[in-house]
Amino acid sequence: MGQSESRRLFLLGLAAAAACPGHLLAATDAFYRGKRLTMVVGFAPGGGVDTDARIFARHLPRFIAGSPGFLVQNMEGAAGIIAANYLYQRIAPDGLTIAVPGRSWFVEGAIQTEGIRFDPSKFSYIGSPGAVNSVVYVRSATGIRSFDDLGKSRKTIVFGALGNLTPTAMVPFMLAEQGLPVRVVAGYVSSARVIVALEQGEIDGYFTVESTFGLREELVEKKLLVPILQNTNVHPGLPLVRDVLPASDRPLLTVVMAMETFGLPVIGPPNMPAERLSELRRAFVEMCADKEYHVDAAKVGLPVEGAISGEKLAEMMRELTEAATPEVIAHYKRLGSNR
Repeated sequence: MGQSESRRLFLLGLAAAAACPGHLLAATDAFYRGKRLTMVVGFAPGGGVDTDARIFARHLPRFIAGSPGFLVQNMEGAAGIIAANYLYQRIAPDGLTIAVPGRSWFVEGAIQTEGIRFDPSKFSYIGSPGAVNSVVYVRSATGIRSFDDLGKSRKTIVFGALGNLTPTAMVPFMLAEQGLPVRVVAGYVSSARVIVALEQGEIDGYFTVESTFGLREELVEKKLLVPILQNTNVHPGLPLVRDVLPASDRPLLTVVMAMETFGLPVIGPPNMPAERLSELRRAFVEMCADKEYHVDAAKVGLPVEGAISGEKLAEMMRELTEAATPEVIAHYKRLGSNR
């Protein structure tokens, strides 16, 4: 074999090695093997976010090189903001701690509500199972069966919500601004607590993503809770939020409902090592395509199609930050602070 041929084969070998991530997988396998990965969940046990996060915790380790152990750590408070602050400020970016803060923390991060100690664009985005639909639910005991009934109600319908500036409160606030008989009681620390309040008749309604009810779906199936409004055209005949609000509210609604387009993001702290972030992103996408995962996901209403990659989530976060103009932020905060 001549020198030129040897050189050509050598260069081909280098190119093949560069194209193959095997060396990265081996390094990641060596890192995660025998270690434990912690997932911080921003809500109390028993609610929709906690139930969904535990499904991730059950299946994700099967796809991570090195098969690490897995621990779920609940850190409830401020609709996921406490967990997001903790991840941003206190956690080393070593790839051993990730988080599922919730469904709205990044919206509040984009508009910089009180208590935010993080820049949402700097987190290491791992993935999301996909976009979801949000619905306005009302207790059937109120006698309300449709959105028209809500408009005609002589009784004020009390909605439970998480923080005042979370989407669970903002959409009811926007409805109330149009003269509908809606009052919002915010401050519930988790959807699990809101569900209990609905069952006990302390509140009449809740605006939330459909998977929130998790293993309590019988409340909807038995029509104890009635859907009267939706954000995405999933249920035929159910009116859309954007169609019952004025066109001037569309920019605000776009920011508020980012929680729907993002789904339930899984994130890591800023500046995670590239090879570990890449491995977690790969593992998450593979998990979302897995049939065993689909069985569990379907039980609680998690999307089983349309998973969002970490790279795409990071791009979406940049776009959300740009959409949150000073005018939109001022409207958002004014609406929430006046209640």
